Amino acid sequence: MAGAVGVTYRRARMEDAERTFAVVKEAADDLLVRNGRQPTAGAGLPAERVIKVRHTCVRHDPDRFWVAEADGGIIGAGFAILRDDAWYLCGLHVVPAWQGRGIGAELVRRTLTGVGPGTVRSVLTDALNPDSNGLYLRFGMLPQDSTLTFDGPLMPATGPGGMTTRPIDPADDQPALDALDRATVGFARPMDHATWLDVPGLAGRMVLAGGTLRGYLYVSERGAIGPVAAYDPADVAAALDAAADVARGMGATTLHLRAFGSGHAAITWAGAAGLRLTGIGMLLGSAPIGAFAGYVTSGADALY
Repeated sequence: MAGAVGVTYRRARMEDAERTFAVVKEAADDLLVRNGRQPTAGAGLPAERVIKVRHTCVRHDPDRFWVAEADGGIIGAGFAILRDDAWYLCGLHVVPAWQGRGIGAELVRRTLTGVGPGTVRSVLTDALNPDSNGLYLRFGMLPQDSTLTFDGPLMPATGPGGMTTRPIDPADDQPALDALDRATVGFARPMDHATWLDVPGLAGRMVLAGGTLRGYLYVSERGAIGPVAAYDPADVAAALDAAADVARGMGATTLHLRAFGSGHAAITWAGAAGLRLTGIGMLLGSAPIGAFAGYVTSGADALY
């Protein structure tokens, strides 16, 4: 139903980032209220980070970031990235008053620009939303994994950890970042690391053991951990210990992380750290993608 009356579509511009973020909050809060939960009003979403992610999409994926307009304003937005042979739908939201008119489906179609027969299509989605999940199924994205979100207080350190960290040097560390990403999410994404490293209050660190590189981590001053990637899944718990130490040093008092269901080490760590399960979601894909035993996805924005 691409021809919903009074709706037009156009590619997003840099200045659309704030309004599309407002659409996310309006649609997400409406979904929570309809499911008997308290609206968040975007409290868990750091605006600087999600807006920079949108700027990156406009810059690097301009044909995959679309907005829907009606009555003189933006009423919906969808944006996706294409990295190597992997397409990922970062976000799709339509304000409540305009839902159910085919706008979301049309936005998805437009974000698929550049996708070929061999491209794997994927999206992370909340289990609360059967309408959106049904739409993704119609686009050939089927359940591949689950996601579990955890929140809770940041406990005092119990002693020296097994890993050390140092700031990511984008000039020298990019080959290692690419290798870690290909080993976990399945594709390299230098432009996304550049975005995260430019976000105020978000620290990127390389993780080392005995001077040997073992992975990388990101953590925000509010305690949002992720993404975290490790060559060896056995290193995930120590990498998360290191992330918690970085969060303490930044003044965080709580932690937030989102693990894949297949990431058993991260889930076990979250339970041992006293975090509470606060959400369950799904990874949908047109084919299997990634090897997430050694990975913790971003807990604070739409990207993997």
